[in-house]
Amino acid sequence: MIESRRIEQRSRRQGLGWISALVWLGALAACSSGSEPRDRLSGPQVLTSADAGVAGAGSGGSAGGGAAGSSGAAGLGGAASCTPRTCEQAGAACGAVSDGCGGVLACGTCAGGEFCSDDTRRCEAASVVCERGGLSCGLVLDACGVGVGCGSCGSGEVCSGRTGSCGACEPLACAADSCGSVPDGCGSSLDCGACPEGQACDALTHVCGPCVPTTCSAAGAECGQRSDGCGGLLDCGTCSGGLSCRQNQCAELSRPAECQNQNATCGAIQSSCTGQRVECGSCPAGESCIGNECYACVPKSCAELGVDCGSVSDGCGGTLSCGSCEAPYTCGGAGTANVCGLCVPRACQGSCGQESDGCGNILECGTCADGQSCYQGACCTPAGSCAEASPGAECGSVSDGCGGSIACAACEGPLVCGGAGTANVCEVCEPRTTCQGSCGSESDGCGGVLECGDCAQGQACSGGACCTPATCEGLGRSCGSVSDGCGATLACGSCGDGEVCLDGGTCCQPDTCGATCGQPKYDGCGGVLDCPACSPH
Repeated sequence: MIESRRIEQRSRRQGLGWISALVWLGALAACSSGSEPRDRLSGPQVLTSADAGVAGAGSGGSAGGGAAGSSGAAGLGGAASCTPRTCEQAGAACGAVSDGCGGVLACGTCAGGEFCSDDTRRCEAASVVCERGGLSCGLVLDACGVGVGCGSCGSGEVCSGRTGSCGACEPLACAADSCGSVPDGCGSSLDCGACPEGQACDALTHVCGPCVPTTCSAAGAECGQRSDGCGGLLDCGTCSGGLSCRQNQCAELSRPAECQNQNATCGAIQSSCTGQRVECGSCPAGESCIGNECYACVPKSCAELGVDCGSVSDGCGGTLSCGSCEAPYTCGGAGTANVCGLCVPRACQGSCGQESDGCGNILECGTCADGQSCYQGACCTPAGSCAEASPGAECGSVSDGCGGSIACAACEGPLVCGGAGTANVCEVCEPRTTCQGSCGSESDGCGGVLECGDCAQGQACSGGACCTPATCEGLGRSCGSVSDGCGATLACGSCGDGEVCLDGGTCCQPDTCGATCGQPKYDGCGGVLDCPACSPH
């Protein structure tokens, strides 16, 4: 019931979403790589407020799409089953890919100087990918949607988005109906003449037409610039609350491509290409971010969930405390979680050591012979030496096969245990001389430290890369705390008396029960009021 209601609620909220961003990224990837745009990964088959316009949402993409769709059906009560594939089976060595069953595989990140190819899901130098696509300029996208440069053009040349090559810029000519000063596409302007008497040249379209004055309000423009209808421009303001201006309308910022790859609509995730933190935005007012998805629902009570005791989820990201049981009953005692029942003691599952009988008592399950130890409920004879435990091991410590460890000999002279990358072998350590990142300090792998540079003023070094921290104002937040995107936490203030801070960082004044009685009431800020019983008439 919870899941079906979530689907119904979220289906009603579908809007434009991120259609324009997906179209742009898909077109650029296809142009840069010389191949068809790859399908978006399919996620769990549950619609959320962010699904509008996302290809494959709710049905599964072509990367194992049929299996993903079946898995989703099973998750909503169907009987179908699905065996997830591995990164190796998917042919991926980095980035995020579908597991074929509605989930996402994180197949590793790339070392400095390389990026995860969107085409091959392999770590490659930018020059390799640019060369494979026949690109000598412009951008090629990595598997996380980040553009990597393939070079720039010389003076007087432009990069063709169609061929990815440099060429002479060919200025545009005035169209038959053009007027005023029009950009020629090569950095200069064209003088396309004046309009006939009684007409005005539109300041944005550069087309002649009758003068029809308008205002931002009359044109329905919320932000940005708009023609005043008579040759001038209207300034319709800016957007607030973290929204951006698109075609004179305030709309939510597009999610980063990596958030789309991992089916994350809110909260923070780790980039599967670089390992860096990626912010995927916040949920609309009244919704909660659970597992990087937005949910809008009415929390359940213990009685509605049919539970007697313990702590359970309320179905909306909160936790219910459902009390305890009276002796001799225990919570889950009869094998059903969160239900009071008589506990039936369990016999020993193993042959040695101690075990719980499942009812709060300890069972003595036997002892082992001399020279043996009890490991995972069974008697085990540990290895007696480093060579016996791990043939070929020279140093460090190795497992004795029974849950313990054996210390091998130490290395002598300039040799270091695992110095050249082979575990438990004495080798000459070869220190790294180049940094993996671009800032901060790193270990050289042999006990030394490499200094990798400083960041510009106003930036911070996060994970070996320079990062510009976000601000509360820039994120449109006035309360609560949030990551600055560079490893630190921003404190964005607190709300007034009686107010609560929503996930999106805005203050909200909850409603009261008022005239409502005898039933729960949604308080308008993500909570539910327990209103008093109604008086008899």
